Amino acid sequence: MAHEDYAAELATLRKQYGVPRRVDFEVEMQPEEFSLVQWTLERGRRHDVTIFIQHEGKFVVIEKHAYANSGILRAPSGGARPSESLITAAQRESREETGFAVEVDRFVLESHVLLKCGNHPAVPWVSYVFLAHVVGGQLGAEDLKEISDVQLRTRDELLTEVRPLMLTSGLGGFEYRAKMTDAFFEELDVINALAKDSE
Repeated sequence: MAHEDYAAELATLRKQYGVPRRVDFEVEMQPEEFSLVQWTLERGRRHDVTIFIQHEGKFVVIEKHAYANSGILRAPSGGARPSESLITAAQRESREETGFAVEVDRFVLESHVLLKCGNHPAVPWVSYVFLAHVVGGQLGAEDLKEISDVQLRTRDELLTEVRPLMLTSGLGGFEYRAKMTDAFFEELDVINALAKDSE
């Protein structure tokens, strides 16, 4: 679904989970990446929900079969199904991809990216990025067809070890995920600082 289709729900989410910071990016994708985006568009979706899940002082991250053993890990994500709310989608994707039941704490980012590939018309995409914590389940993906590994990694590991691998992969999708992760932690710092000031 397009961003406009979620206008009413987004207004409710901002009241319940906080007003997210809007960030904007542009990335150039490889043809094979862009073909997957086009396939997704044909099915009526141009968004994802991305969930940064805190657990035991770390973050729950996934590895997919497509890049297994590359060292690249990222926050779980996926699209809302027809008639499914963004929060329900975030909870479902978290369970399927990590094995954990989660509770959403904060709406952190509304991340807009323009996906480009050569002379093809650029595609606007939106990631709705949430912070959540574990309330049940156990580490281990339910969706074994898509997910090859689930790990707990620190913020520092994600930014200093995983991020460079994403940026040097040559893939626009990973470049976008790296930049979005940077923006997430920057905004999380702002949120935490404001919370301390209000104590």
